[in-house]
Amino acid sequence: MLWLCLSISVVVGALLTWLVREFAARSGLVFRPASPRHLHGRPIPRLGGVAVFLTFVTVYALYYLGVRRGLVARPQNFDSFKVLASGSLLFAAGLIDDLRGLKPRTKLFVQIAGGICLYLSGLHFGCFYWSALGPMAGHAVCLLATVFWVVLICNAINLIDGLDGLAASSAIFSMVTILCVALLQGRTGIATSAVILAGALSGFLIFNFNPASIFLGDGGSMFVGFMLSGFVLAESHEQRAVNALAIPLISLALPLTDTTLSVLRRFLSGRSLFGADRDHIHHKLLELGLTQRQVVWVLYGFSAVSVVLSLAFVRPSRFVAIPALTILLLLLFFGLRKLRYSEFLEFERVWSRVLQQKRACARNIAMRKAAAELQNSHKLSSVISILENCLQPEFEGFEIRLNDRFLRSEVGRRFWSSRLEGFWGYSSEETSVFSLELNTPKYGNIGQICLYRSDSSEWVTDVDLLTGEFRKSLGFALQNCLTHEVSVVTLPVINLPGMNAQVQPHRSMDVLEDAESHPV
Repeated sequence: MLWLCLSISVVVGALLTWLVREFAARSGLVFRPASPRHLHGRPIPRLGGVAVFLTFVTVYALYYLGVRRGLVARPQNFDSFKVLASGSLLFAAGLIDDLRGLKPRTKLFVQIAGGICLYLSGLHFGCFYWSALGPMAGHAVCLLATVFWVVLICNAINLIDGLDGLAASSAIFSMVTILCVALLQGRTGIATSAVILAGALSGFLIFNFNPASIFLGDGGSMFVGFMLSGFVLAESHEQRAVNALAIPLISLALPLTDTTLSVLRRFLSGRSLFGADRDHIHHKLLELGLTQRQVVWVLYGFSAVSVVLSLAFVRPSRFVAIPALTILLLLLFFGLRKLRYSEFLEFERVWSRVLQQKRACARNIAMRKAAAELQNSHKLSSVISILENCLQPEFEGFEIRLNDRFLRSEVGRRFWSSRLEGFWGYSSEETSVFSLELNTPKYGNIGQICLYRSDSSEWVTDVDLLTGEFRKSLGFALQNCLTHEVSVVTLPVINLPGMNAQVQPHRSMDVLEDAESHPV
């Protein structure tokens, strides 16, 4: 019976497509290319959806008549009729758009209305009734999920309809999955309807394959997308929650991936989500140098693989489902990287910034810990050790210089006999100096710390933290050293690993008396 329905649908679909094409051409109902994203160069009718719709209605009516008269075994139910009743509304809206044009929001409203009609007729996802949500919340979630699914699939088929034979063939591949699942569940009504629609699209595809002489149009794409979504909803009650989502999502991987990419691309680039562009998957493959037929065959292959992988979830087993899902994700990952979308290259750059921010957080935490340790340091050797450990990951070296005013003071004369100097063997063209003034609560400004870093190194430390909390803690630590250090004072210049510098010795002196016994 299925083979008979398929054969009749192909013949009727081809005949009606030829009639519609000739009528549209003679009546001037043709689509003329209006922008560079349109790949055809001559006026072509875009009323192929009329032929697909009429073929489905005609053959389905014959099937229903055969059931009524007992010529065909009665199916378990007639859920397909519910889908067709609501699908007619979307076909009418799409046909008006093909002839006169409709605003995107109007078409979206019609798609939402179609999803609500399916829900009210009893066709919806059954996996969203969670006892924890309560009855009302469960119904609301189920309604939203049903409407979202319908809108998603309708737009997915519409967006992929940009290359000769692509949308129709993608839908046919998805019908294979729907047919297999319906037959396994004994739902002959859905199986027969899927075969009829696949036959209607096959008859249309004869005239739509490159070079196409007729297009599917919005009427056809919205009708086919709605029927696909409705068939999936009709089967979801008999499946586990995972199967109800995994099987259709994987079988429709091509149109869903293209739709998801379109939304993300337009969002990242700040464009309207309803706008048109020339950055779909098939457009990017054309930019790689493939011909239209080659692109179609490549996407045919991907659709066929998706259908095969989706069938792994009919009888789910982790020994089959996990490898199938892994294969699909790898195909998508490497395929999309090959297309090199500018928006996602920017996304990679943003992700790189996120990783850089993680490193910055680690450096800032280390800087705050060093500032806390400096507050409790009273020996110059401890201060030098803390500075070395803290600054080493990002700086090439550091040097503490005392100013002349402090050196002329009584404490300064006791502590150092002359200005402390450090000499570096670095090239000024390769190293930059970052200087911070050093202030103490008791002695005021005593000098500065010079931080040396390579111009090619990446700066990740928070500058405000370095010039604020860290600098203040260092000044407080040096004041503690001035007060408590009673040993030989030597302030070395630290040459950290990674810098080709020769450190020259500098002067030092012995402190004769404790600074605490000689207040200023």
